Amino acid sequence: MTMRRNTFRDRLQDKLEKLDAATLRKYLRSALADKGFFEEIVDTLREGIIVLDNALRIRIANPSAMHLFGIPEDAIGQPIGRYFRQIDWTQLLQVPAGQWGRFSRQEIEIFYPERRFLSFYLIPAPEPPELANEEQLLATLIFHDVTERREDNEKTVETQRVTAITQLAAGVAHELGNPLNALGIHLQVLKRKLRNADDTVVRESTAHFVDIAGQELQRLDSIVKNFLNAVRPTQLSMTPVNLQELLVSALGFLEPELKAKDITVAMDFPDLVPAISGDAGQLTQAFFNLLKNAMQAMQNGGKIQVTFTVDDVFVHLRFADNGPGLTKEQLSHLMEPYYTTKSAGHGLGLLIVDRIVRSHGGDLAIDGKPGGGAAFTLSFPRHARIVRQLSAPDSTNP
Repeated sequence: MTMRRNTFRDRLQDKLEKLDAATLRKYLRSALADKGFFEEIVDTLREGIIVLDNALRIRIANPSAMHLFGIPEDAIGQPIGRYFRQIDWTQLLQVPAGQWGRFSRQEIEIFYPERRFLSFYLIPAPEPPELANEEQLLATLIFHDVTERREDNEKTVETQRVTAITQLAAGVAHELGNPLNALGIHLQVLKRKLRNADDTVVRESTAHFVDIAGQELQRLDSIVKNFLNAVRPTQLSMTPVNLQELLVSALGFLEPELKAKDITVAMDFPDLVPAISGDAGQLTQAFFNLLKNAMQAMQNGGKIQVTFTVDDVFVHLRFADNGPGLTKEQLSHLMEPYYTTKSAGHGLGLLIVDRIVRSHGGDLAIDGKPGGGAAFTLSFPRHARIVRQLSAPDSTNP
């Protein structure tokens, strides 16, 4: 006598055999309706769902799974390993379902049809697998797309890393100020002693080297100060400011150099210029840096066009020159510390501008092309944003 397994299917069949025709039709209609409802839910889920049978073939794949793995419509009935090779699927047939945790709950990286990061877990079928019955369902795989979460985590880690490095570098630069000051004082003492030296030959030859050392010391001091201005948050003194007046003030500092280089500045401002909340000194510094950059880009004269526009949210100040422009490679490196397109310069001017604009809750946009000049647009919010900053270190207390 052949023993019959008391599976769910067997129990269901026994129950159905005892039903009359009318009741059976009722159950079938209900089951079909529930199946449609279930399929509709599965098809609308953002999670990818794949159901496998004992032959490790795909029996069900919802649209999300097909999109994630680039699975075609005719993949139903095909081996899962054809589309998903990160797992040795044959091991699933060799270990109990209770040990499937070592396969699932992990993150995997896929590259087709696009690079994504997925986490997944396995749910065994309700009935124990009969491996001899290839048609029996084995497991359901549920995939979660965690690409955005992973990218957000990476951005957070990168931001924290950059912040830590910036704070460390700012601290090192700040500490360099003390020995530089000491060197400057000792050089001044050495110069006075040389002037009083009896040996004229020694005095004159040594004075030359002392002058070189003094020049290099000034250059180091300038680099440190510019670096600190670029990376160290500064406590702002916020008051209502008129951007047009600040721009005119910045132009006043550069007027002699503009005339000497035959560079004209044209300004296009609306009749009514709304005031914004800002630090007048910091904003004037930003305008000065952008005008200076434009001047240095035009060695044989040219024109700087400053245009002021207003919308419901921002005021925009655009500085455009007709210099040699910028290549794509230059644009990609322009905001890197110490990168410069000029033969002379420390490469921190734009970083300082960007730091000032961001501290005011604004944005800096850069565009340009070879031979078409370059343009820098500063956008400031018309209404004050809350800007959180770290207090600048006390320069008197190293």
